Amino acid sequence: MDFKVLGFLLCILIGKSVASLRCYACGFNSMDTDQSCLTITNTTHTVECPYTYCTILRQEFRDPAGVVASFVRGCEEDPAFLNHDVSDWTFHTYYRACTSSLCNTGDGIQSVVGGNLSPRPQFEGSNLLVPGTGGAAPGSGYTTFMLLMSFIVTFRALK
Repeated sequence: MDFKVLGFLLCILIGKSVASLRCYACGFNSMDTDQSCLTITNTTHTVECPYTYCTILRQEFRDPAGVVASFVRGCEEDPAFLNHDVSDWTFHTYYRACTSSLCNTGDGIQSVVGGNLSPRPQFEGSNLLVPGTGGAAPGSGYTTFMLLMSFIVTFRALK
């Protein structure tokens, strides 16, 4: 095979698109006095994003309701959620993501638009948050071992 063709195919398989994505990038938390990140202006910082998504994460306290605890505009490869809201006892968190340059505008409450996002249609249900144990369930290794031993004993008995 011609090395030029092989090189071309390799570039197609391995290479990434050279199209550049620009995102607004700023943030603050409830202790900061400068909350200018909430509103996009001509001076809002932008970055060249090497990833797929421009994002907004807005976290509000549940009590007092509507007070912003933290707010971040940025750039991510694999955001936790695309356009979704999550609530717990302390916070109401808005996750927003889009794939067009400078699309992470708005207050973070409304879904952002721009680019080819999934899931479509947009998920309108609710999530049940269940705290994990940080690893496998207790005793799962023992259970696997016992199942394996039972299989071996049964297999030998059938011989």
